[in-house]
Parts: sequence; structure tokens; C-alpha cells
Amino acid sequence: MIDYTDIDAKLEEYSEAFDFYMECGEMPPSMPKEDCLAGYMQEVIDNNPQIDDSDPTWVEVLKDGLISYFTALLEQFRAMQLETMKELALIAKFRGADIEDKRGMWQMVCRTIQNGYSKFEVNMQGYIAQFETKDKQSVFDALTGDWETACKERLNRRECQALERSKKDFENYSRNAGTSDYEDKKKIDNYLHRYPMLKEIVDMIGRDSDPSKEERDSVIYKFLPVAVAKNSSVEEFDRVEYGDNLERVLPVELSMPEDVFFKRYVTKELQQISSPGKDKPRKIEEHRNDPRLTKGPIIVSIDTSGSMSGQPQQIAFSLLKQLLRMAKKQKRSCYLISFSVRSKSIDLAKPRNWNRVDSFLKNSFSGGTDGEQMLGEAIRLLQKGTYEMADILIISDFEFPEPVKETMKRIDKEKTLGTRFYGLRIGHLGTEAYETKVLDKMWTI
Repeated sequence: MIDYTDIDAKLEEYSEAFDFYMECGEMPPSMPKEDCLAGYMQEVIDNNPQIDDSDPTWVEVLKDGLISYFTALLEQFRAMQLETMKELALIAKFRGADIEDKRGMWQMVCRTIQNGYSKFEVNMQGYIAQFETKDKQSVFDALTGDWETACKERLNRRECQALERSKKDFENYSRNAGTSDYEDKKKIDNYLHRYPMLKEIVDMIGRDSDPSKEERDSVIYKFLPVAVAKNSSVEEFDRVEYGDNLERVLPVELSMPEDVFFKRYVTKELQQISSPGKDKPRKIEEHRNDPRLTKGPIIVSIDTSGSMSGQPQQIAFSLLKQLLRMAKKQKRSCYLISFSVRSKSIDLAKPRNWNRVDSFLKNSFSGGTDGEQMLGEAIRLLQKGTYEMADILIISDFEFPEPVKETMKRIDKEKTLGTRFYGLRIGHLGTEAYETKVLDKMWTI
């Protein structure tokens, strides 16, 4: 029985299976062969030849459509599975009960089997007849075995039937909406050509850009390796010591049997000559950029106040969806915060939320702006788990006051953990304090 109780985990598994199939031409070995949704995913991919073209947008449209469709189906599967698990618990309880408890449960067991299964699945009358001629425990064991098998097969059958009933609607929707979804995604891509800095932001947060100009400089101490001394004169030697330096080993050590020599070599017990200053590595200072090798979550805060409606809104949507596309590819958590008078957030790391982005932001562009609430929500998300090395991007006109002192302290603390704060300013100049005090880098359109 395939576990559908954790829908988010299952959707993530299907998302990864889609990528694996596109790359390898087969489903992952870990995917159960009886998984009807995985089988249907493979069928859909094979029947959509346009995704073999060089345009990856068709692949993205198809994947998003499948994940959205599977989200609705998994809700049905989960309800079916919870019902089945209750019956499996009854089977287990009946199987483990003593004979007296079995007698007490017998009427409920008969009613459950007769209402749920045909005689070809669980032949209840046949088992009752065997009680007169066979050992009762062996009859109970055979009954519960058939009952459990029939219960699991019924669940699998109901799941396949739910898929069959709904897949025609999905396929019709895909034909009608697929082209419009494709065109919408192409419009998003066009913004990257119109505003090249949007790609620069995606590259920066994706850590695909050269970080040398952005990362803090740090000092490390490096010990240079010791060069091998050749043709050393006797005057350079001041004592005999033990070690494993074959360049300085005494000749007497080379005359001993091989097994003894190698034992002394491994344990660093060979007698060797020492020279003052020659064996001490030289310590030097080296300046280097502090790389952020760990790619943490991405938090995108979009200003949804009235001043951001219209063209700024479209630019913000375009950049958000590019970042979400990159986050999916890099398997990074991604949060969206919309803020105006108040803030609210959505976890885009969960595939079920991918298709909620438009509705989440729809008709939100009104009212004023509270930047303090937005920063508080971002920091709250950072503190929910281990989110070092996070990237926070604020998209706004920045027409709100600078953070209060306490908020600045919290921001500075997060920066010491590797968090970077970026900003895309659209429209008016807004408050300069964010660029100078809060953000590691600001872009302006």
C-alpha cells in the first residue's frame, strides 16, 4: 500500500520523479511500480512530444499542470487511505485477539466483510462452514489474510478509478489552458530581456554570479609546505629525532629488515636528522573572499501597496516566478511574503502551493505600506529553523521609514549567520536608509 497521508512529501516525490524521467527516460528505481499516478505521469510525458523541443517552458507548463492535478487527486487518495487504515487496524485487532474477544467482535467483522466485499473477494460463508471441520485458529488466520488482501486491493482499485474518472478533465484542461499558460510564462521571460538586471538578481541569489565583489573579505592564516632540503651539509644538522621523513632518515635505518623498517615508518619511529628552522612551516596572512557555499532558503517580499500596482506589479511577478523556477531547480525552500498594511506569507517549497501564487497576490495591490511588519515576518521565517545562508529579496518602491533600532539589531544578527538582504526598487526613489543600512545590494528600475 502506497502511503498518501503526507501529501506534501508525495508531491515532492512526484516532482523529483518528473525531473528524473525527463533526464533519464525512466522512473526512479525507488518509485513503486503499482503507483498509478507515477504510471500516468509517464504516459502524459510520452504523449506530449512538444516537450522534447529545446524550449524548456513547455516542460515547466506540463509539470506545473500535473502537480496541480495530483494535488487534488491526492486529497481524495488520502481520504480513501485513512478509511482503509481504520479497517486494517480492525483486522489487526481481530487477528491478535483471543478466542473470547473474537466471539465478541464476530458480528461486527461479519457485517464489515459482507457490506464491503463480494464472495469472490472474501468468501465469508465458506469460512463459516469450515469451522465445523477444521481448527478454528487456522480458519481465522486464512479469513484475516484474505480480508487484508481484499482491503488493500480495494483501495488500489478505488484510486485507479478516481484517476480514470478525472484524467479526461485534466487532459481537456491542459489542451485549452496549456497554450495560454505557455504564453504567460513567455511574457515573464520577456521581462528578463527588457530589464537585464532581473537576470542579474536571479544569478546573484542563485549564486551563479561571481561573488568576489559581493562577499566580505576575511583573513586566514596559511602554513606554506616545507620544501625538501637536498644536499644538506653536516653543519645544518643539530640533533637526531624520530619521525617518518625519508629525506632525513639515518643510513642505519635503511639496513634493517623491510618488515621492521615499514613498521617503524608507519609509527613514525625512524631515526632522522633535524635541522634548525628547516622543518618549521612558514605562517603567512592571506586575504580571501568569504564564500557562501551553502544555499539556504529564498524569501521574496513583495510590496502590495497601491503605489506598486500596474507595471511595477508585473515586474515583481516576473521576477518572483523566475526565482521560483530557480528554487525548484536547486531544491531550495522558497517563501513569499506580501506586505502592505499587514504581512502574510506562503511556503512555495511545497509543490501544492505553486499554483496559488497568482491567487495569493491577486487584488492585493491597495493601501499603504508597513515595512516593519514585513521585516518582522521575514525574520520570523528565518528563526523557524536552521536558515543560515538565506537570501532575502525585497521588491518595493521603499516609500516607508527605515527600521527601528531593535529590528536593525535583529537584521545584523541574521547577517552574521550568512543571511543576505537584497532589494529591487521600482518607481520612485523612496527611502535611502534601506540601501545604506539594511541591504547588501540594491537594484533600481
